[in-house]
Amino acid sequence: MDLPSGYKPDTEIDNEAMDPVWVQLAAILVARIDAAIYPPGRAIPSLNQLRQEFGVSKGTIVKATNHLAEQGRVRAVHGRGVFVLPRD
Repeated sequence: MDLPSGYKPDTEIDNEAMDPVWVQLAAILVARIDAAIYPPGRAIPSLNQLRQEFGVSKGTIVKATNHLAEQGRVRAVHGRGVFVLPRD
């Protein structure tokens, strides 16, 4: 699944939007990666930090980050975090 465009790094989750919350979160994270807010080799914020910032469930965050991992944008390292991968 391709993520929708138009999301910016500072976009907030909209529970009334047509896009599912996990898709919105994934698109926001990609916007932050593309803007080098989360540069390659660095971890994105922790699950708890993302839960606090966006007010979403753990499952929503896991689904969003798993989707980004499937796209080759991030890699989860057990016990360490989710790290941004370099773009080819």
